[in-house]
Amino acid sequence: MRVSHFDWDAGNVSKVEAHDLSPEEVELLFIDGDPVFRRHSRLRGRAVALGFVPDGRFILVVFSYNKRRKAVRVITAYEPTEPAWRIQYEALKG
Repeated sequence: MRVSHFDWDAGNVSKVEAHDLSPEEVELLFIDGDPVFRRHSRLRGRAVALGFVPDGRFILVVFSYNKRRKAVRVITAYEPTEPAWRIQYEALKG
C-alpha cells in the first residue's frame, strides 16, 4: 500500500493517544513496520493493519484508505490483548 500522507485531526489523535500511542508511532507502522493488512470484518470501507512500532509493541490499527489521494485516515490504534490478533499476524506473514 502506497501512502503519501495521513489525515489526522483532534478526534483521531485523541483516540490514539488514549491508548498510549502517538500519531508518529502509528505512521511508522505503515512506513517502516512491515504491517499486514486485512479488511475489517464488520465495518465496510475499513481495514486493519497489524504490526510493530519501533519500541517493539504489537499494535492494531483500524483505518480507511483513500486510493486516489493515497491517504490513510486512522480511526483508532491500540495494543490488542486477544492472542488471536498476534496469531493472525504470524499466519499472514507466512
